[in-house]
Amino acid sequence: MTIAQQQILLAPSATHIYRFEEVYSFRAAQEQAEKEKLSAFGMLAKLTPWNRPKAETVMLARSEARLEPFWHVQATRTVDYTSTIQYPVSVHNPFAQKVTILGHEFELARHGDKAKFELTAEEHCHRKLPYSAFIDGLQRSIKESVFENYCSKYRFQEISEVESQSMVKPLIPQQAVIQQACAQLNAQAINAHAIQQDTVTLEDVSLYLRPVFAFEFIWSSADKSGVIEVDGLTGAVRTDGQWFADKLDRILTREMLVDASAELAGVLVPGGGLAVKVINQLTR
Repeated sequence: MTIAQQQILLAPSATHIYRFEEVYSFRAAQEQAEKEKLSAFGMLAKLTPWNRPKAETVMLARSEARLEPFWHVQATRTVDYTSTIQYPVSVHNPFAQKVTILGHEFELARHGDKAKFELTAEEHCHRKLPYSAFIDGLQRSIKESVFENYCSKYRFQEISEVESQSMVKPLIPQQAVIQQACAQLNAQAINAHAIQQDTVTLEDVSLYLRPVFAFEFIWSSADKSGVIEVDGLTGAVRTDGQWFADKLDRILTREMLVDASAELAGVLVPGGGLAVKVINQLTR
């Protein structure tokens, strides 16, 4: 089987940074957190009658308004290939013994009154494989529908750079997002005997930043701490929140994201086994 080298093309308008506008204020979020603070230490603590948290023993230790990242990636794999196949051809003449086509003879296979022969042909194919996914930047098990809901219901605007030190550093970098997309596309089977052209076009690789308020409470009598999170868009409260200490320590720009994609040049796509090349087509 002949395989052409696969290319990854980065569309000129593929890379973006979007920031959601807060729906809930910090003050409103803090009020919600105060109401739920006794739940910050797990269900077991609430169910232990002789040692459960009380309002006077649970105090706010620290709080923050942060930006949590998630990715959206959309890509299309375009493949031009040929496939060799046997076409069964029925022959309805009951007296025919063989068939000649363009100087080639074909013996007939008979089954009762029916006869056929197989004609070897080469199919020239063009196939497009789409891929689209939302990926949590902090490696949590959050359903894609949650991020889709954010994008469809809440306002956000494109920004050219992020200066805020309240942004949590992504645990999944852009390179990993691109590699995941390529791996998923390359995992789809293509029945080919030869591949003439194989291209993955990245149409959208966008970083979204959503507001989250976090409040860490200390249970003084038990020497325990817990974090309450309040979604800055929906107002939803999480009583099993996390405190992310690793924040953005430098300015992040759109150009930096594009440069990060270019670092994939010469890398092997996981599961694909094909050398890939990133072509930076960013218009300046």
